[in-house]
Amino acid sequence: MRSRARKGLWLAIVTIIVWMAVGGFSGQAFSKISNVQENDNAAFLPESAESTEAGKLIVKFSDQSLDLLPTLLILVGDLNPATNPEKFAEVSAFAESLGEKVLPQSGQPLSKYFAPGAPIQAIPSQDGKAVLINVQIDSGIAGENIGDEPALPMIIDFIRESMKSEIQGVESHVTGPGGIFADLFEAFGSIDTTLLRTTLIVVAIILILVYRSPILWIIPLLNAGLALGFATMIVYYLAKNDIVDLNGQTQGILDVLVLGAATDYALLLISRYREELHNYQSRYEAMRRAWRGVVEPILASGTTV
Repeated sequence: MRSRARKGLWLAIVTIIVWMAVGGFSGQAFSKISNVQENDNAAFLPESAESTEAGKLIVKFSDQSLDLLPTLLILVGDLNPATNPEKFAEVSAFAESLGEKVLPQSGQPLSKYFAPGAPIQAIPSQDGKAVLINVQIDSGIAGENIGDEPALPMIIDFIRESMKSEIQGVESHVTGPGGIFADLFEAFGSIDTTLLRTTLIVVAIILILVYRSPILWIIPLLNAGLALGFATMIVYYLAKNDIVDLNGQTQGILDVLVLGAATDYALLLISRYREELHNYQSRYEAMRRAWRGVVEPILASGTTV
């Protein structure tokens, strides 16, 4: 009995060491995962979609890249070149100098993130009540990180603030694929963070109240965090080698899904372990029996998910 307990102890120690090593190694993937995301228009559509085929035809006939994110700057107000030439000239000057503005987070001019050679000019509407500025953003460069955050939302936010501060007396909006994707980045990032924080707090409170232990509640959450790191590492290498397609939305869903499922599985194992403790004096034998009881449903559920 003593040798079996000693064997179980060493097995537990080795398992913890292996998981910690995996967590330390896979944790590096968190900072790299955004570099393998594809957030351009084609990434959200199947190859057979008409929009994807149209994009390929545009590339064929115009030598442009599919990695462009058209970003539309809309200004609404008295901008008629005939009746208010000073205001229209102010908007035109803003459009012409947009590429020279320096993004504070990177210290680089905005032109670095724009498509080379693409003209940026102010186009008035027929009634003179609005002006359109079409900016072609290179999604390959804008999709990279500045620090630990994606560059695209920073670029769009900076353009929005510049329009509001430099062009007074008019409404300003940023839309088009560039503006929409930037908003999606921020929305999913906020949702992801809020859901994760709420889930962790609720699970921790429930575990503390049910198990009345200041330590036990940490185990499921630690297990879920390690599982998320391992899953992120796998997805990173799959996306890096073009085996799967990854974008910001699917990454956010992956985080929530893995944390939720891993926490549930850990709770199931702990529950079975507590039951087996009534049948076996040895903690290691109780864990072995509990593991046998949960491995099949966990494998079935994990495979389905």
